[in-house]
Amino acid sequence: MTTTPENDNDNNNPDAGAAGSDIPDVIDLGAADDAVTEGVSAEEHRKIREERDKLLYLAAESQNMRKRLQSEKEQAVQYANQTLIRSLVPIIDNFERALAVDTVKTDAATVLKGLQLVHDQMMAELRKQAVEVIDPKPGEVFDPTQHEALMQIDNPKFKPNTIIQARTRGYALHARTLRPAGVMVAK
Repeated sequence: MTTTPENDNDNNNPDAGAAGSDIPDVIDLGAADDAVTEGVSAEEHRKIREERDKLLYLAAESQNMRKRLQSEKEQAVQYANQTLIRSLVPIIDNFERALAVDTVKTDAATVLKGLQLVHDQMMAELRKQAVEVIDPKPGEVFDPTQHEALMQIDNPKFKPNTIIQARTRGYALHARTLRPAGVMVAK
């Protein structure tokens, strides 16, 4: 079925009168199967159907793969900390044992020694997980990517914008600051 403009010789139609201008602009989809069977052999029609089926299969396979990858990504995010948490469980056990100590039978020095051991165990595990401690020293230049200024103090012993004292240590994971070190800075 061919549709033609009302005026083929219109100046706005550059293809008017050109070879191939009898190409249909609209195909009646209801008659598409009849048109295919009229102009195409049964073997060609079968090959076209097979190619169409392959394309549909590949499209479905692609969609399934996208869904599967999205699901795997969501699971990876959900369980990303599993290894870290599993490694912290023994440290929590040690803290619980320290808290369960009978204070009447144990002196403070022994409790502190036990807490120091648990602290060391925790810091060792953090190092295994690539966590770095940000522990600035007095006189170092203030770095806003690693330090948080808690106070600014006039102090003639220090140059302006240098650290006077670290109040809290900071932590970084693979060089990305998780928590900046809290510092006092010279004005």
